[in-house]
Amino acid sequence: MPESKRSSATLWRSCPRRLLAPVVAVMACGLLTFPGGAASNYMFLTVTNFEEGNSYRKLQVHNPIGLLNNPCSYADYLSATIDWNDGSGEHKPDTNASTKLYESKTPVIQNGVYLFWDDTHIPTAVGPHIVTTRLSVHCLGDPPGNHVYTVQDSVNVCPRIPVNQVAFTKNDSLISTVKGHDAVDITITLSAPAPASGTWVHLETTPPGSLNSMPAYFQISPNLTQEKISNLEVKKPLSNMTIIVTASTVGRSQQTQDLTITP
Repeated sequence: MPESKRSSATLWRSCPRRLLAPVVAVMACGLLTFPGGAASNYMFLTVTNFEEGNSYRKLQVHNPIGLLNNPCSYADYLSATIDWNDGSGEHKPDTNASTKLYESKTPVIQNGVYLFWDDTHIPTAVGPHIVTTRLSVHCLGDPPGNHVYTVQDSVNVCPRIPVNQVAFTKNDSLISTVKGHDAVDITITLSAPAPASGTWVHLETTPPGSLNSMPAYFQISPNLTQEKISNLEVKKPLSNMTIIVTASTVGRSQQTQDLTITP
């Protein structure tokens, strides 16, 4: 086998096609062949359910959405693109593929499986869509001309579910008063079960900063109507103060009951 190129046996064989935790899957499965022996699947999505109107950048998360495989021992050219077929056009996602110098002179990317992200993409139209990923690669030492591998994945854009209720709780019961530095829970209830993408809920505290470690966005898991954010510490005030939390997705936002914090 030439040093400049490796066969499709370097791809995955036993890993599932749809991976929710690609980093773990890479470690667990190793570099084998892709499912079904499809040698062209050098770049594909591992996340196929997205929520309407939300980008990962907005949600302040940085989750990989797919994998790409460099089939060369050393690639002196590697370019990955994605087209969501929503009118935004083809563009380059972020990847964790990095270059090094081969024999101290040629920038190359080593053989391996890499992650890719597209944090700024905002899914807009609810329903199924075809997404096209394309990997163009040239192996060091090969004749001129890039190999191009194209994959079309089906993804689903899920609707956002409104918040029905949000409340301060402790031991699953409503509360109205706590002492400073005590821990409270926030229980969020949707108007319907969250879809396959989950439902991200935006949270704001009034006055700001009253709850330590409260996230700006919290995801209700798929198929759940209610979920709890546990053990949020309230700050200790100099005198009695009242706080509320506002939760929103689409439609009307909801507020907790008043919570009085005592010194």
